[in-house]
Amino acid sequence: MPNNNFIFPEYKKRNIKQHSQIIATAAYFPDTVVTNQQIIDANQLMVTDTAIRKTLGVAERRIASEGVVDSDLLVQAAKRCLEKAQIKSEQLSKLLVTKFLGDRILPMTASMVQRKLNASVAFHAVDIEGGINSFLHALDLATRYISTTNETEQYILILSGGIHIAPVSKTDPRLAFLFGDGATALLLAPADQPHFLASYLYTNYEYYQTAGSRALKMDEWVSDKIYEEGDYDLLYNLYRMDNWKDSIDFYLQAAEVTRDNLLQESNLSMNEIDLVLVTENNKKIRDLTLERLKVPAEKSLSVIDTYGNTMSAMLPVLLNKAFRDNLLSPGMKIMLLSHGEGASGGGIIYRV
Repeated sequence: MPNNNFIFPEYKKRNIKQHSQIIATAAYFPDTVVTNQQIIDANQLMVTDTAIRKTLGVAERRIASEGVVDSDLLVQAAKRCLEKAQIKSEQLSKLLVTKFLGDRILPMTASMVQRKLNASVAFHAVDIEGGINSFLHALDLATRYISTTNETEQYILILSGGIHIAPVSKTDPRLAFLFGDGATALLLAPADQPHFLASYLYTNYEYYQTAGSRALKMDEWVSDKIYEEGDYDLLYNLYRMDNWKDSIDFYLQAAEVTRDNLLQESNLSMNEIDLVLVTENNKKIRDLTLERLKVPAEKSLSVIDTYGNTMSAMLPVLLNKAFRDNLLSPGMKIMLLSHGEGASGGGIIYRV
C-alpha cells in the first residue's frame, strides 16, 4: 500500500533574473471526430454513451488518420503559433517537446519537428518526458532557461500532445473512451516584468504503478512499421491504468499543498486568482480537485467533453482556449494545476 505520510518538498523561492511571458498559443486537432457510440459499435462494448459521459466526461474526441505520427500534429500546432507571433523557426532559441509515445525512441521527436519546420538554424531541440505533467515541467524549465540569459530576443517554443488513441486498449472502457489526439504550442519570450509568479512541482514514487505504459519487449520498439509508416499495431494496449480511486486522496492532498506553496511564493490569496485550470485526467478527478480547493465552476474551463484526455496537451489546450476566446485581460492571474503519472504533479501561477 502507498505511504499516506508522504512528505512534500519544502517551498523554495526561485531566483529569477530575467522574466518571461507567453506571447502566443495555438492548438491543432485532426479533422476526424469519433463519438462514444462509434467506439461502442465498432468494438461491441457493453457500455452506454450516457455512462461514459457521466464517468469520464467525454462525449467525442479527435483521431488522427492512419500513418500520421506525433511530429505531424506537433508541427501543425507549431506553425500556427509561430505565425500568430510573426516569428520564424530560425529565431527560436529552444524547442521543448512533451508527448506520450513520440515518433521513435531516438532520435528525439523534437529533432523531427525541427526538420519538418524546415529550420535552417540548429537551435536546441529536446524531448521532455513525464506524461501528463510534462507540460508543467517544460514550462518551468523554459522560464528558468530565459532567466539565465540577458538576451532580449530569446524565444522558447513548447509543443505538447500528439497521438494518444492508437496505442491504447479498445476494449477497456476506462481507456477506450478516455483519450483524444491533438497538439498544442506555446511560445515564451523575455519580459520586463514578472508574469510567472510561482512554480511548485513534486513526484511521489509511491504511486508509480497507478498509470503509465506497460513493460515492452525489445522487438516491439524496433519495427520500422511504427516509425516509418505510423503503424501502432505492435504497441496496441501500451497504456495501462489501475483504479485511479486508489490515489485520489493523495491527488487531492497534493492539490492543496501545491495551491498553498504557489500562494506563498506569489504573495497572493485564492480570491486574487481569476482562473484555475486543472488537467482533465477525467471529469471526476477534475471536479473533485476544484471542489477540494473550493473553486466554483465558473472560475475554470473544461474541454474534455469535446477533445478527451490529450495528456500533456491538456493544460495548454485550456490556456489556448482562454486566450483564443478573449477570456483574459492584462493583470488576470491563472493557476495551472496538474496530476500525472509517476505520480507527478504541481502547479504554476501566471499573470497575463
